[in-house]
Amino acid sequence: MQLNDLLSLGQHRIWKRMTVSWTGAKMGDCALDLCCGSGDLAFLLSEKVGSNGKVIGLDFSKEQLSIASCRQGLAPNACYNNIEWVEGDALELPFSDGYFDAITMGYGLRNVVDKERAMQEMFRVLKPGSRISILDFNKSTQPFTNIIQIKEMIMDDFIQ
Repeated sequence: MQLNDLLSLGQHRIWKRMTVSWTGAKMGDCALDLCCGSGDLAFLLSEKVGSNGKVIGLDFSKEQLSIASCRQGLAPNACYNNIEWVEGDALELPFSDGYFDAITMGYGLRNVVDKERAMQEMFRVLKPGSRISILDFNKSTQPFTNIIQIKEMIMDDFIQ
């Protein structure tokens, strides 16, 4: 069982679809999945923007981008050909101002060292009137969820 399945009780799959939906991405749009990891949100964005759109999945990890690229090669959906995988830094996005119609970030903001700078960069490359949708777990004040989050931090430390 994957960690996200455990922590969200399987709800993260629904949350990912909601995250993409909230961007308002539509056919023909250009979208960015920031801190894309193995590409889950990028693939969902690709379905939204279609073959005439473009999706860029950006991550600092070559290994994660390699996994995403392999998944893309194995996927039967033709619209996935519109995804480009880019190695890069969320704090210095290699795109021009106002380039994207939609941006997603799934479980990445918690790993960024300068959250404010990352947000500034996202807004810089986003077209005016467009949306950013971020999915992440946060620190809770509820005792039960604190126990789960402590276990998550321990698991993250163990995995790294």
